[in-house]
Amino acid sequence: MRLLRSQPESLRYGCFLRTARRGDHLCGWNKPQQAALTARRLFHLSRMHLLARLRNPLRYCAFSLALLLLAAAVATWGTGDCGLTQRWLDGVERRALAGRSTAADHLGLRLLYDGLWLGGRVAYPQAAELLSHYRAGSGDTLHFAAGPLLRHPEVRRALRQGRPGITFRHQAAGASPFYVVAKTDWPLYYAFDLLYIRRRGGTVVFYDNYFFQPVARRSYARFQVGKISLRLNDGLIRVAYPQARAFVACSEAVAVR
Repeated sequence: MRLLRSQPESLRYGCFLRTARRGDHLCGWNKPQQAALTARRLFHLSRMHLLARLRNPLRYCAFSLALLLLAAAVATWGTGDCGLTQRWLDGVERRALAGRSTAADHLGLRLLYDGLWLGGRVAYPQAAELLSHYRAGSGDTLHFAAGPLLRHPEVRRALRQGRPGITFRHQAAGASPFYVVAKTDWPLYYAFDLLYIRRRGGTVVFYDNYFFQPVARRSYARFQVGKISLRLNDGLIRVAYPQARAFVACSEAVAVR
């Protein structure tokens, strides 16, 4: 058997057939035992021979399919999808509101959030980190670095004014005590809905309660992926990740004067 294993598959197959035709006894076994062993080996070798012949065509088909999917994704990203993704999301939302979400909805939403997470790792790393922690579902407090916030000019302004928090989406401030940025800061807006600020002695604490509204609340976030524009109901992430739990994201640093 050591000799057979060192030879190519085709030679092993032919060598074994010749041995089987001669009726040689292996290791002194009787004919019924040898016949059973011969049948098992023939089946095994014929299956390996067939798989070896199919391996190259299967690899070629898989590679071709991957190239087609990649080309379709690039074309859709660059030219838009004629609103197909948004229509699908609207249908998913209607079924979620009616309590009739399907397994396809669950899978499709997970693929969508996976795509948003992968894209966010490049464009919005802070938001991607928070989303990843939420999807993991532990609910543990997430500590993040405060350095970038302390260098942000509008965060520094909010600190000087003694505001209890800051929102990074530009909107009408009204009588709100929270600081509202003059222009939407998309990376921080996707990360923090409302970032609270608390002073403690000579330090400042930033924190946010990271959670998503239920689907029935109809709270939406807008995303632009290439030429594809999406309006995504916040609560759909609960359909994709029912095990996910809200958590607190916080950071503490020396107060800026």
